[in-house]
Amino acid sequence: MTPGGNSSLAAVLMGAAAISAAQAQDGVAMRLNHDGIYAVNIVTQQGSCNRDYHWMIAVSGGRVSSAGDTPMAASGQINQRGIVDLAFRRFGQVAKVIGKLAMGSGSGTWSSKTMQCAGSWQATRQG
Repeated sequence: MTPGGNSSLAAVLMGAAAISAAQAQDGVAMRLNHDGIYAVNIVTQQGSCNRDYHWMIAVSGGRVSSAGDTPMAASGQINQRGIVDLAFRRFGQVAKVIGKLAMGSGSGTWSSKTMQCAGSWQATRQG
């Protein structure tokens, strides 16, 4: 081989490695995409709020909103690592929600100073 041939081969190999790394990164991004509709089951463990609630939320681009006939407003976000940070608002009451999503399901806790209640939640992506 000529000296130029070795550098050409090295350039091709480096280009292939860069393409493989980009494809792997795209695969990670696809796996970490939490967009979809989720059924959320909320359980009260402290306070005199109703024992449980069942609501639907939509996640698009990491942003959370209410879905379907849910009698509350959901807002907040779920980042690419699945960290949940949002709020539920209903009849002037606000509940802060934190937790984690992974592989289409998640769980965490919620608390509300305005309702003086707290508890846990679980969510499952639908479809």
